[in-house]
Amino acid sequence: MTVSATKIACGIEYVGTQYCGWQLQDNNLSIQGVVEDAISRVANESVRVFASGRTDSGVHARGQVLHFVTSASRTHNQWREGINTHLPNDINILWAKKMPDDFDARRSALSRTYQYLILNTISKNVFSFNRALFIDQELDIDLMKSACSHFIGIHNFSSYRASSCQSKNPIRELKVLTIARKNHLITIECTANAFLHHMVRNIVGTLIDVGLKRVSSTDILRIIEAQDRSLASKTSAAHGLYLLRVDYPDKFELPSSDIELT
Repeated sequence: MTVSATKIACGIEYVGTQYCGWQLQDNNLSIQGVVEDAISRVANESVRVFASGRTDSGVHARGQVLHFVTSASRTHNQWREGINTHLPNDINILWAKKMPDDFDARRSALSRTYQYLILNTISKNVFSFNRALFIDQELDIDLMKSACSHFIGIHNFSSYRASSCQSKNPIRELKVLTIARKNHLITIECTANAFLHHMVRNIVGTLIDVGLKRVSSTDILRIIEAQDRSLASKTSAAHGLYLLRVDYPDKFELPSSDIELT
């Protein structure tokens, strides 16, 4: 008798500080490795997980999505609670749900939304250490907001990707780029169909320089058109970045992070 395979999707959040990133690496602690070990324990078999995207070392996630295939039979809550039993405190499964065969955490995604946090004040806050980028020079939030429009749309983002980026196509559609400030905390959110390696952190680096009046809006247009990474600002630190949300077609009916499925 052949045991049928089941595809399970999970929402997951994690603090990326002590990890080499999402992807498995030899002799390094990865989020993927820790999660695979936990799921395999619950499934009583070796399981490989696939995520919506790979986050770098030090980058966090509030709404990462993964999937895996297993012959084990568990309820949604048994998956969620069981996996969490075997995870450290800095990784948490938010929900689990049985999915149709055509679901793929990466290929089925319509868009990804990232959030970047900046603590802009003269004094550091120990509770935001490794959770937000600290900048003690005053940032001009209005200039930063006005600069956002230059990034929106379909562009060749070669000037804003890492030299190690392996994507064959540098064309991306940036759908949303917003900046908000509440007291000392600046929040930058951006949504795209997909992102190039370091694309968000490089864009944030430029927006910071705009806020410090080192770069103007006209400079941004010139930098994008030049398709030259050396002309753009430096890459902002990893610890301010969060994978906030991944959106999928409605037909998959994925839950929000605060829903428990039985």
